[in-house]
Amino acid sequence: MKDFKINKIDQINLEVFGGCNLACPMCPQGIEGGREKEFKKTLSEELFKSIIDQAIPLGLKFVNLSGSGEPLLNKNFEKYCSYLRERGIVSMINTNGKLLTKEKFENLCIAGLDIIKVSCMGWDKESYAHWMSHDYFDQMRETLAQCLKVLKEKKYNTFLQTHHLIQDYNKKDYQLQKYLDNWVNYLGIDSEIWLAHNWSGVYNEDAPNTTHSRHQEFRERKRRSCGRPLANVIEIRAGGLGKMKGAVVPCPNVLGQDSKAVMGHLEEDSLINIVNGEKYVELRKKHVDEKFDDIDYCKNCDHLIDVPESLVWTNIKKRKYGGSRVSFIDYVGSIKNFK
Repeated sequence: MKDFKINKIDQINLEVFGGCNLACPMCPQGIEGGREKEFKKTLSEELFKSIIDQAIPLGLKFVNLSGSGEPLLNKNFEKYCSYLRERGIVSMINTNGKLLTKEKFENLCIAGLDIIKVSCMGWDKESYAHWMSHDYFDQMRETLAQCLKVLKEKKYNTFLQTHHLIQDYNKKDYQLQKYLDNWVNYLGIDSEIWLAHNWSGVYNEDAPNTTHSRHQEFRERKRRSCGRPLANVIEIRAGGLGKMKGAVVPCPNVLGQDSKAVMGHLEEDSLINIVNGEKYVELRKKHVDEKFDDIDYCKNCDHLIDVPESLVWTNIKKRKYGGSRVSFIDYVGSIKNFK
């Protein structure tokens, strides 16, 4: 590891669709300027299979079929799930749930999707309409209740979970209790509740109605590597620069500024060449040396601040701060591989 290269890939976060069907104000997909157009593309089935086939000999065991777009907008999505299941790879998605129905959910279970995590950003009807950009609070709870009933009756191996954000740190206790009352306990579902973050500094923190940032509360804490560039986990976008697809970037939090962070494109180079290429090696070295201000897309990211309490509450087994949602790989602890 002294050459700042890796020889193993345990997990890929593989975005299959770069666009989104919502415009949530806490997400760069929904703010003014939004996501760069070049990254709002569909990952083709051919490129998807090529990436997976390259990663399997390197140790691939987990794939998060999400990135920063809405994965269910990819019309071939169930084929991708089946491809992974046939190869014994654990898969998951993060979805806003707008396209989720009882029937769609069952099809995903049959296709072999292991974990479906639904983002429900809103502790009550009014806040959900604001933070999810559509008034779907009651319908979403009913859909999730139907999906849980399917799991209970048909005994599929899929796990259904929800994901929530505390938007105002000063009202953390209130929002937490509302999330527990209106989602977790109401549905009897596995969930995780986090403090909101600032997406690598893309927000103007002085602007009204902007999501809260950990920088505002914890700026006095010493920065350390988030560990993502140092882990055996690779982030791949559906889109890329120009007409390219399959851009490799260091982490999901570069959303809104993906173009600054492209390590290479899998349409024109191999996976192992890109993850051990000059750009990636230099990025890992800067993270180990803690030269974060030299990295434009890292310097203002609040994931560099150690805030274990940002995981406010969870009942998901093995889910911990600093770890992957699907594999539980310790991102923050990955720096030990290079020491």
